[in-house]
Amino acid sequence: MYTFVISLPEDIARRASIKAQLEKLSMEFEFFDAVRGSEKISDPRWYDDVAARKLEDRSLRPGEVGCALSHAAVYAEIVKRGLPWALILEDDAALAPDLPQVLSLLEREYLEQGDLVVLSRCDFYLPWTRKKVTDHYQIVTPIFIKEGSIAQTVGYIITQAAAARIQNSNIPVKFPADSWGYYRHKVRFKGIIPSLSLVTQRVDFGSTTSLNGQRTSFQHYSLQGILWHSFKTYNPIGRKLKHYAKQWQNKRRKPPAAF
Repeated sequence: MYTFVISLPEDIARRASIKAQLEKLSMEFEFFDAVRGSEKISDPRWYDDVAARKLEDRSLRPGEVGCALSHAAVYAEIVKRGLPWALILEDDAALAPDLPQVLSLLEREYLEQGDLVVLSRCDFYLPWTRKKVTDHYQIVTPIFIKEGSIAQTVGYIITQAAAARIQNSNIPVKFPADSWGYYRHKVRFKGIIPSLSLVTQRVDFGSTTSLNGQRTSFQHYSLQGILWHSFKTYNPIGRKLKHYAKQWQNKRRKPPAAF
């Protein structure tokens, strides 16, 4: 399966890491130069802050804008080249040794046009949809997609039909690349279990999309956690409660007036 690795040209250490892994696995790939969000975030053609705050209840960070534009550009490239499907990786991915075997079996037996298969996180799924891919991995239908049960873009397969349907959906950018819920009526999502095992994300490289540039170890999400996050982010009542809580916290942090 052809592979695109999204990476900034100057990220030498990241490129060296993923290149060594892919060559060891004898996988065909190319680096796809990432978009630098700091150069696009002030241009309304590429980022819509009003829409972002309406959808996500906050402004997006430059790294998030660049990430979303980079993934959208790969979708357009897949369509342009007429590739039936492709694997998209980010340059901080850590790959399991049996990834090529899983990809080969998915191509041969499971992939259908319109699919988007997340290879990293899939914490919640319909148990009766499990199908054996190898002795260790199964393909499933994820649930709670809007809430974040598959929220990662470090590694996934997208078919040409799915890429064509969503390549322009987030331009200008209005939500992060891994907010898959906005695409759930346009593509057919599938996931690989066990979650966080086939493709994972290295924490030692840090993050280009987080607020502080740091990344903690990835854990499986709890159902309570993703539902609470969804309530605070997408529910009008939850948003109001969150803002009231922030205002209350800010008032408590204010130093007493000097006399």
